[in-house]
Amino acid sequence: MSVAHGQSTGQHRALLYEDPGAFVGGVGAFLRGGLREGDHVVAVVTPEKLGWLRDELGDDASAIELLEAGSFYDRHGLMFSGMFDLLERHAAPGRGRVRIVAEQALANREPADVRAYMRYEAASNVLYGQYDVSVLCPYDAAGLPDGIIDSALRTHPTIAEDGGDARDSASFTDPGEFVRQHVLRRPPPSVSAAGRLERAGDVATARRWVAAHASAAGLSAESAEDLVLAVSEVATNALIHGEAPRLLWSYLEDGHLVCQIRDGGPGPVDPLAGYLPPDQSLLGGRGLWIAHQVCDVVEVASDTSHTDVYVRMRLPVI
Repeated sequence: MSVAHGQSTGQHRALLYEDPGAFVGGVGAFLRGGLREGDHVVAVVTPEKLGWLRDELGDDASAIELLEAGSFYDRHGLMFSGMFDLLERHAAPGRGRVRIVAEQALANREPADVRAYMRYEAASNVLYGQYDVSVLCPYDAAGLPDGIIDSALRTHPTIAEDGGDARDSASFTDPGEFVRQHVLRRPPPSVSAAGRLERAGDVATARRWVAAHASAAGLSAESAEDLVLAVSEVATNALIHGEAPRLLWSYLEDGHLVCQIRDGGPGPVDPLAGYLPPDQSLLGGRGLWIAHQVCDVVEVASDTSHTDVYVRMRLPVI
């Protein structure tokens, strides 16, 4: 299914709550409303909050698909792909309606993971517009940093607060513009570039170099293979669509192995490239999507002089 850009017709609402009672009250009412209307109802929250909802909903909890947030949100690209599959099954035209509650423990995630999640919150407005779906995203207004709450206001068209009616978000930002702005651009590391990408054969060299670096950093064989695939896709994109000079770095940063690919071009025309499912009728356009699926975080930062793509893989905790 091709996902077109444009105004979302789906409902994507943030719930700003300040205590457990407000969470349970707002989320419980939303879920019960879905059951009354015959929706397929899903809740993805932390184990503690799953317990709260089971207590609140009683027998109604058995009719709801309850998912633990930790594994669901481990890799945001796979999370979004899973959301797409769920909507295809239950909310495509003629297949019914879905009501979803989705919250992860953002306070426990690394800054790069939080940035990635908020970019997906923005992109999801485009995805939801293709389906009959209503999504409620709770945010702990008392416990989360102001920056995360600000991002929630910018990525959700509608906001609900404790004890109040829903309102339009005055801060809502065009999804593509939010994704373009919500990246952390870093200068290349002080170490020399691993190599230049000037011809097709250089991609194979880059693959071997990244594989060796991943092994030395202690990544599992599976994670190393995923990282090599992502770098191969991004490097190929740089050769086909980018401009010289094309450079590759690989370095350790904040518990991640980072591969940074730079080219002298302006980057993708569409800032949501890689976030939304690719058009299956086209042969190309899958490189960044693949990178998002197999890596923990992918960031694209562009300006008029060059484009940097950062692919990150978490290092094992020893």
